[in-house]
Amino acid sequence: MSDRILELRTENQRLKQQIQSLENKVLSLVGMVRFETSGGPEKKNVLNEHLLELIGNTKTQLNIVSTKIDKFYATELKRLTQKGVAVLLIMNDRGNIPKAYQEVYDDLKLTPGIKIINNPNVRYLLVFNSDTAIYSGGSLDKYDLEKSILIVSIIKEASKLRNIAQIFNLMLPSFMRK
Repeated sequence: MSDRILELRTENQRLKQQIQSLENKVLSLVGMVRFETSGGPEKKNVLNEHLLELIGNTKTQLNIVSTKIDKFYATELKRLTQKGVAVLLIMNDRGNIPKAYQEVYDDLKLTPGIKIINNPNVRYLLVFNSDTAIYSGGSLDKYDLEKSILIVSIIKEASKLRNIAQIFNLMLPSFMRK
């Protein structure tokens, strides 16, 4: 009988360790995917702040999907390329962009370090690097993001970032896919 009790205690200890290990894994994932609200009178700059932080923290390459880009964000992207960071941008064809944004498009197209890929199916905003992704509705337009009420998804979990990179990859022309 005492051997059985000893065996059960050992098994109980092993199970407790497994539970603790699982709890630690779950806790490490908490906060790795967040949803926030951006817009409205009290939170009008939440998305812009997150985007500027992501752009500023990018060290190697920044990937962007957006229907259009305004002058403010174009300037931020140019500053980023001056630091040696590559920018890969997927956006609508020039003809599908409102005239007010076409000059910015042309300027970005001529900027060394920024590669623009046209895709007429762009309908959302996605900005990501190797550490963080921000997904939302809207486009990379500071004023539009300030006045719109949007759900912002911030992803920092590695497997989700790989999934996002795969989706981004599917939007590229076949000769550019990895």
